[in-house]
Amino acid sequence: MIRIGKIPYLNSILFFHGLENEPGVRLEPLVPRALSSAVAEDEVDAGPVPLVTAWEVEDRFLPLGDFCISSIDRARSILFFSKRPFERLDGATIGVTNQTSTSVRLLKTLLTNAWRVRPARFAHVDWPNNDAFLLIGDEALIHRRGVKDYPHVADLGEVWHKWTGLPFVFARWLVRADLPDADKARLVSMLDASIAEGWAHFERVVAPRVADLNMSIEEMREYLQGFRFRMTAAEQQAIERFQKLDAAARENNTASSRS
Repeated sequence: MIRIGKIPYLNSILFFHGLENEPGVRLEPLVPRALSSAVAEDEVDAGPVPLVTAWEVEDRFLPLGDFCISSIDRARSILFFSKRPFERLDGATIGVTNQTSTSVRLLKTLLTNAWRVRPARFAHVDWPNNDAFLLIGDEALIHRRGVKDYPHVADLGEVWHKWTGLPFVFARWLVRADLPDADKARLVSMLDASIAEGWAHFERVVAPRVADLNMSIEEMREYLQGFRFRMTAAEQQAIERFQKLDAAARENNTASSRS
């Protein structure tokens, strides 16, 4: 049985709709942070692993084909809501959803480098008590039209793209290095087929999500067309750029906590 971590967000639906009834495959619904934990504990064999976790498990997991989740420009579902302009968030309390692994690290990078502010602390999402807060995935889509008392909204994919000119890679598909080669090849074939079928039969695939996300079929199509699901040279460049910035930010935070 091949255990696959399934991110239950709309931005991953093209990967998974075709795997639901595959023999010998078990899908484990996991938000990104939970998938990171499952990978660390060897509880899954493959999945779209959050980028920052992918860096940590390179000794045990390999890239599965060239599959990824990358926002070309606007991500639309990585949203940062603030009571005041982002450049005035020095000393702020920032709420962060407990679903995120990579997006919170992107947020910290942008706070430091794009907006040049240093919040006082990061906490759980608890509006209206947070000065600002981060939502991701379907929760962000549900609140995409805004949140009362938080007039400033930033799409972190868009902010990153404007700042760097690059896409942002939120996840890479990884597979256990010791999984048999035949299983790895089968997974690549299944994902290829699932993506192709998903675009070919788009309305049927996404229709079950219309009500809970309050999105039309065409809104979903536009949303998913804003992502790339396979790596290009731009994605590789983006990963390398973010890895350097993330390492620098973490080093600075460590130094600050010691001072």
